[in-house]
Amino acid sequence: RRSLGRPGRTREPSFRRRPRRPGAMSKSTRLPLVQADLAEPKDWLSPADIQEAFRMQPQCVCPDWSSLKMTVVSVIAPGAIFMRWILCQASAGEEDAPRVSWSRVGICSFWAAGALLSFATAACRNPGVVPRAPPRADEASHDAAARSNEQVPARYVSINGTLIKQRWCTTCRVYRPLRAKHCSYCDRCVFRFDHHCTWLGNCIGLGNYRSFLFLITATALFFGHSAAITVEVLRRDMREGSALSGTLEAGRLQVLRRLFILNGGKSLWIAYSVFMFFAFFVLLLYHAVIIGQNLTTNEHVRDYYIQRNPFDVTCVDNYRQVFCCPYGSPLPLGSGTEELRPAQSFERGQAQVRAAV
Repeated sequence: RRSLGRPGRTREPSFRRRPRRPGAMSKSTRLPLVQADLAEPKDWLSPADIQEAFRMQPQCVCPDWSSLKMTVVSVIAPGAIFMRWILCQASAGEEDAPRVSWSRVGICSFWAAGALLSFATAACRNPGVVPRAPPRADEASHDAAARSNEQVPARYVSINGTLIKQRWCTTCRVYRPLRAKHCSYCDRCVFRFDHHCTWLGNCIGLGNYRSFLFLITATALFFGHSAAITVEVLRRDMREGSALSGTLEAGRLQVLRRLFILNGGKSLWIAYSVFMFFAFFVLLLYHAVIIGQNLTTNEHVRDYYIQRNPFDVTCVDNYRQVFCCPYGSPLPLGSGTEELRPAQSFERGQAQVRAAV
């Protein structure tokens, strides 16, 4: 759905923000409240301005511990059981000859340590909060009227020949920067918002997106490697059981007994690790595709760019921007008409808010 009378080329969302439940903020991620009382208004469009915004806020945040409990119980605890029980059994053998080579054990341990480190980094690192405009004295008594969506009109910024619509965030009292979004869970606008990850208890944005990518990569490799090691250990146990059995019928019963009773935990881990490997592999493949198109999860799911993505350059340059220059490169902002000038649009929006209250 497009707004009438506007030449915008971006899709306007057709849903409304759901009202927050009382006390929801006490359970959400404790992202810092950043306010910028600057002499001149900033649009947070250039890489230098975004870097300045990151310097204004702490690097670490406190994630949602209730979400982390679910992750610990369903992912971290089974992995720790594998490391303590199956991996130790795989590396221990008779006459100093391990059942699995030490190199494979070391690689699996490396991916486990990398997954834990990246998990802590992605969960506790600041995704990048957009600084809010400080409240004015004349706006304090009319805060409800100033938060109306009809008070400040949206503005349009031209990038590479494509018009992008910027909405006025009534909570943060700023025009949302390019590719930013207001998270309803954290109640903050986040730079280059990707999604809110309930497994990490934190938003995934510009500040922790690379840590998130390393997390899903290391986790997928850990589960895949652990499944292969467990299959090898289980096969050797089954061979020992078949060698000790006498008749064919007794051998079959011994195999079933060893598979589902004596090694039931290993069989269960194989099924669990294979499922988790494919789940994280599909997630990694999905992010590899959208990085090549220079899209975020939020932009891809909402189909934000109808005709052309103005940030998409080439596949190599898109990957270089994510991993080497996350703040981006200077963008050619169009200013052909008064309506497309970001600074004038900001001042005009602030004036309309003060006039409305």
